[in-house]
Amino acid sequence: MRYRIEYADGRCCSFASSRKDLLDWLKTLKDEKVVDIRKVYKNGVTDSVIDSYRSYLKQ
Repeated sequence: MRYRIEYADGRCCSFASSRKDLLDWLKTLKDEKVVDIRKVYKNGVTDSVIDSYRSYLKQ
């Protein structure tokens, strides 16, 4: 499962290839403001999962 992390400052988004990678990525964020985290399915459809990972964000 892939995840797309979208930032508030208009920067390009980042991708994580698994839940573990996503959690590692969220731990390394410093001043970036995350506006959405989307789960990307194989068929290209995305779902917002930011509510599930809000506790991991340092904001």
